[in-house]
Amino acid sequence: MGRAKKKPEYDQNRIMEQFQNCIVEAYTSGIADGTGISLRQVSEEFCITLMKTRKILITAGIYHTENSEQINSMRKRGMNIPEIMKATGLSKSSVHSYLPYTKMIYNVDELSLYAERCRMYRKRKQAIEQLQICKGASLECVEKYLWSTIEIFSGYSFTTVKGLRFRYGVNGNEIQINRKKKSITRSSVKVALKATLEKNGNINGPKKLGVFGASYLYPMFLRFGLIDTERKLNGHLPDMDNI
Repeated sequence: MGRAKKKPEYDQNRIMEQFQNCIVEAYTSGIADGTGISLRQVSEEFCITLMKTRKILITAGIYHTENSEQINSMRKRGMNIPEIMKATGLSKSSVHSYLPYTKMIYNVDELSLYAERCRMYRKRKQAIEQLQICKGASLECVEKYLWSTIEIFSGYSFTTVKGLRFRYGVNGNEIQINRKKKSITRSSVKVALKATLEKNGNINGPKKLGVFGASYLYPMFLRFGLIDTERKLNGHLPDMDNI
């Protein structure tokens, strides 16, 4: 009698389904609430390539561009990949990224990473939701939830208004930006938060925050929903539909 097989620690198909659902949710939530989250931002959120992100969204039927419509139309008419490459001038990998998955291909070793990224995405989403709920409370209460959110977003890729990408780490009551030797103190964050709340989120540019490190705090506040959604398109990198 053969030895019984060990039960897998996770359901591979379920993890991949959850991973794809998280990517779709992240992209569509930006469309729904006006934040205008880009394809690139979703890619960075889940640490996957822009092409893979696009392919997942096309498979889900929610990403449509002139290129994607053209390439899928060519494919339906029976054109093969080399013919589409010649007609569009795109590389083989680019053409494939505009076509939906017929079967999701993945490396088994990546599954645990995908599961962790889904967990972190949910955790960050929940932190922002909690921050939004307490926005009408006292400054001290909002600051407490804001700092917790900042800690949870440690390592996340942000982009300044000038298009500079950065990440940060939290050490005690200081935010250490990877592009700067100096850190941003928690007290500076509180001053910037106070200015933001007093103006009901109508902050037109980093300088209005009035603190050291404002160029970095501004995109963070945008991501956390503290600044008026009408201004959230500022500083976001556009999607690239030609790669």
